[in-house]
Amino acid sequence: MPNIAFIGLGAMGVPIASNIASAGNKLSVFDISEAACSKLAALGARVGADAADAARGCDYAITMLPTSVEVRDALLGPNGACAGLNAGAMVIDMTTGSVDDFFKLKLDLQKLGFRLVDSPVGRGSEEAAARKILFMSGGSDEEIAEIRPLLAPLCEELIHCGPAGNGLKTKIINNYLATVSVVATAEALALAHAAGLDRNFLTTLWTRTVAGRGALATVYPQKAFAGDFTPGFSARLARKDLKLALEFSEQYGIPLSTGAAARQVFSLQQAQGRLDEDWTAILDVLTNLAEKPA
Repeated sequence: MPNIAFIGLGAMGVPIASNIASAGNKLSVFDISEAACSKLAALGARVGADAADAARGCDYAITMLPTSVEVRDALLGPNGACAGLNAGAMVIDMTTGSVDDFFKLKLDLQKLGFRLVDSPVGRGSEEAAARKILFMSGGSDEEIAEIRPLLAPLCEELIHCGPAGNGLKTKIINNYLATVSVVATAEALALAHAAGLDRNFLTTLWTRTVAGRGALATVYPQKAFAGDFTPGFSARLARKDLKLALEFSEQYGIPLSTGAAARQVFSLQQAQGRLDEDWTAILDVLTNLAEKPA
């Protein structure tokens, strides 16, 4: 049974580390929160005096910290975990941090003989406690096969997203889409309330339209993903309807910031003379603008 160090006992770290300890693993932990460390100590985990002490004699270190800055410090800073890890140990970073920082850290760890994979988490703390989270993991086939026995008992599914860094990229883009959707939904509901519409009625209605079912489950597979840009609903009409909504919202003082931004994005489609194509053709427009990744 491998020795595992867990560094970062926040809202997500505590339940994940608790499940590692409850499964009978040899676990040591470190966090600046004494209360969080005490919770793990009660489950049999050894509490390190610092990150290096927690990692001493360990084959694996799991980091789950606020940003990639704290991850680097916890691993390579004074009394960092790398000073205690066994030679050839693997670091599993569950932090949602900077992609550039991740690759710089990976290179620095390789120079020291350590390995780094990314495995950020989907879903929240309640799901973490119930072992219902998702791990979006990036690494080689061999690395994922190695960490799967450690992480699989902690989650509903471990999803191999591709090579190292792809898990982090996937998580960041996933959270972007989710966050923008939350804001757009709030704007729509606030405007509906101001206009005297019933929220429960709209919630039920929207589950029967693209608004509630989501573009990925409805229009994109049929149109843009299929390379069919003939208008099921044209970008011209979408842009017109956004204008109507923005004008309507001004009556109530509700700012539709995401709507205003979306209307500007459709201007790119207009500039290419494609405004009468399907509204999902905006994906093709933006894809053609993007620089190819290195």
